[in-house]
Amino acid sequence: MELILALAVLIVLIVLMGLKIVPQAQNFVITRLGAYHRTLDAGVNVIVPFLDKVHAKVPVNDQVLNDIQLEVVSADNVVFGAKLLVVYRIENAEAAVFRVNKIDELVIGLVQSLVRSELGKVELDTVQSDRGSLNVALLTALEDAGKTYGIRISRSEIIDVNLNATTQSAMAEVLAAERERRAAITRAEGERRATELAADAELYEAQRKADAIRAIAQANAEANRMLALSLDGETAREALIFQTARMQVEALEGLAKSSNAKLIMLPGGPSNSFREAAAILKEM
Repeated sequence: MELILALAVLIVLIVLMGLKIVPQAQNFVITRLGAYHRTLDAGVNVIVPFLDKVHAKVPVNDQVLNDIQLEVVSADNVVFGAKLLVVYRIENAEAAVFRVNKIDELVIGLVQSLVRSELGKVELDTVQSDRGSLNVALLTALEDAGKTYGIRISRSEIIDVNLNATTQSAMAEVLAAERERRAAITRAEGERRATELAADAELYEAQRKADAIRAIAQANAEANRMLALSLDGETAREALIFQTARMQVEALEGLAKSSNAKLIMLPGGPSNSFREAAAILKEM
């Protein structure tokens, strides 16, 4: 009876030893007699006691490395420090366990090597202004490198760029010069636009004056024509002479009222017109 009880207990223990409960977000790597046998997923699994052994418990959720720092030389020979964040996941537990000794050190080494390579192709201004494109390029390169070791790098971000004092001073001078250049261009464009507007205003004023003179001339011509039609030949001639003299008088009067007029020289034409107009009025 005691032997049967002992056998029953032994069988229960062997069964319990053969049951492996794998937690969520983990894989168990199983070896049989020292060689890789299989990988257990989350849940209840059965192994052969004494022959099978749990060689490694591998986390398969996302792992975060947020303090990767390195020095980089850009394409324009500027030395700066970069801080990166990397998120990776183990997709092949066998490769991650048997091909790599320390998976975190592998990821850090891959990141440092590929980041130096990618950032060394661009200038410092591009690193600071176009991190999005650089992050995509880095992620693509890291994904290809990680497949060999059973890992998938799902995110790679340049989270900080550190410059030494000399580089910061030089960049400040460059930025100040750029701001001054843009300000000079803005001032020049403003002055050019103001000159164009002033010229347009003068042209518009001249055109309006020309239109007014043309309208007055046309009106006077029409008045003279109607006057000539309403009178006989000699009378019409005298009326036209009088009308012309009146227009000349008005023109001289406007000239005399001008603030710029200091000395007025009367030509012979207007004087003769005055005498003719006076003669006509005397006869009338």
